[in-house]
Amino acid sequence: MLKDNTWVLALMILANLVVILGAGVLWYALGGDVTVVGVTAGALLAFAGAMLPLIRGRGQQGDGPADGGQPLWPPLILAVIPLAVLLVGLPALGVYWYVGSRPVDLTNDLSLKLNGPVEDRDVVTASAHADRAKSRLTVTFTVTEFDPASPVCAPTSTLTVTPQSRGARTTPQTRPSNETFTFDLGADRKDIRLTVAVRAERNCRLNLSVASARLD
Repeated sequence: MLKDNTWVLALMILANLVVILGAGVLWYALGGDVTVVGVTAGALLAFAGAMLPLIRGRGQQGDGPADGGQPLWPPLILAVIPLAVLLVGLPALGVYWYVGSRPVDLTNDLSLKLNGPVEDRDVVTASAHADRAKSRLTVTFTVTEFDPASPVCAPTSTLTVTPQSRGARTTPQTRPSNETFTFDLGADRKDIRLTVAVRAERNCRLNLSVASARLD
């Protein structure tokens, strides 16, 4: 008949499997390499298999050195594995969620495909790649006079911005120059692509740049 402590060992092995495989599923869901999960689970199973003779010996001979059984180190080792995963994984997961909740600044990453100043009916492409995926884009473009000596026409110009990301279902927005555009992209995205259509007075030449851009 197996001793009671042998059941404790069996439960510890089960706890190891649950913790490792659960952490593996979470790791994979967050974009981790599935190979790491497989190797770790395989190593744990091999370790548990190596423990079976010790468990069997404890069940047949006794619970510890006092009655001639195996020493108590096997359950202690089994307890270390899930504790190590929890002690390392939970803080790391907290940091990951905290960092993931912060906005992604794209001001310096959103590039405009320009060949010089823009004029009425010109269409400019803006694109960027973010390190983290988000679903809400806020962007502001700055419009200034290309030739300071020319008549002032930047304040009367307008911009029509349209997201071009794959699967995005947002309608174009038209606003006066230097105002903020906000788009709900419908899903978390890393690759951002916009078209910016310029409407300005005739013979008005303008500088177009990105004042600010972020993903929330």
